[in-house]
Amino acid sequence: MKIPQEFENLGKRALIRFLISKDEIISQLQIEIEDLERRLLAYENSNTPPSKSNNRRYPKREPSGKPVGAPKGHKGTTRKTPEPTQFKELKLDNCPDCGNELEKPKYTCKKIQEDIPKQQPAIVTQFKISHYFCKHCNKEVVPKDNDLAENGKFGPNLIAQIALMKYEDRLPLRKIADTLNRQHNLDLTPATILDITERAADYCELTYDQIKQQIRNSNNVYADETGQKVQGKKWWTWIFTTVNLALFLITNSRGQKPIREVLGDNFLGVLNCDGWASYKKLIKIIQRCWAHLLREAKWYAEKYEGQARLLYKDLCKIFERIKKITVNTIQGVKTRTYNWCTKLMKYWINTCKSYKELKKFITKIENGFECWFTKLKYPEIELTNNRAERGLREIVVQRNITGTLRNERGTRIMQILISVIGTWKLQGLNTYEMLLNTIRS
Repeated sequence: MKIPQEFENLGKRALIRFLISKDEIISQLQIEIEDLERRLLAYENSNTPPSKSNNRRYPKREPSGKPVGAPKGHKGTTRKTPEPTQFKELKLDNCPDCGNELEKPKYTCKKIQEDIPKQQPAIVTQFKISHYFCKHCNKEVVPKDNDLAENGKFGPNLIAQIALMKYEDRLPLRKIADTLNRQHNLDLTPATILDITERAADYCELTYDQIKQQIRNSNNVYADETGQKVQGKKWWTWIFTTVNLALFLITNSRGQKPIREVLGDNFLGVLNCDGWASYKKLIKIIQRCWAHLLREAKWYAEKYEGQARLLYKDLCKIFERIKKITVNTIQGVKTRTYNWCTKLMKYWINTCKSYKELKKFITKIENGFECWFTKLKYPEIELTNNRAERGLREIVVQRNITGTLRNERGTRIMQILISVIGTWKLQGLNTYEMLLNTIRS
């Protein structure tokens, strides 16, 4: 091995000093590397959204071999042709080119076309309201009209349209004002639009409270939370949803307070959720989300391979075994499934404790052990918390459009209107008609 030229003229002591100085540099670099790895982990872990990490790569899904597109023999669907509301007949007496008189048409065809009315100015109505005094009731009585809103100078139709444009169509306040001003020759500003959405929230507050009470009495609720900026500070948007109910709560707490506010202290149903500790402290019966678990296990399998990959495969087997359980499954099958799944899970808990890179993950599995198998006792529930995560997508999109909320006034408007609109959509109702009826009533 050739000795570097810089070492040839160095004595023993000088060489030792040189090596010691290099060792110190290496130690410092090692510390910096460990620090960078810890910081990088925030963007390379199983809970990192795909939009924040380009480095995480899961194994590619193998092609199924099935042909792309609809299966052979599938009957397509087309939009139904609407019934015409007006009729026009197109005829000619003379040729438009030469001017000669035309005979009877060779044949006649029909064509249906849909269009919208031309831009129309807003309807401005002056109500003349008579006030009476009833001697029998000893009080003043006033006639009412469904088209007359209780407060303000804007009618129910305009209030309902603005609320839906903001919280169903996801339009910013400025865009709503521009659209309505162009279509109906109004003179609205973004501040006016905000006031009108607050009025809509006032009308829907009773419905919001009713949804909250129905969720508290439900047998199965799905819950999740996501961050929300309010006046530049970190708040949290919570969702509590069922098959046909959706309730949002925007608060500065990620602890037990929001859970207690919605579900109370004695919730008797099953809660599907992730592993956030606040749920476990208040709720007795929990089904932990297997989608979170398998996603995290897949990340470990890709990063460390070996035992991590075997663990991931067996967790998938457990998941598939539990998923087969339905309300019609006999008790004997449920018992055998529970025994098989828990035995395999305990095996991996004991095996992986000796692996440093898997210890944290396996501790997470062990801490919520029984919560992974709740579906075996309550087969009507789901194994994942995807229902709540899908519900949160709407608020996330709204958050990306709106950005930070300016005050608690905005949080109240948003949580009420998104809750009632979301609930009506889950129930398959016409959101405009429901909102209009709520305002009028």
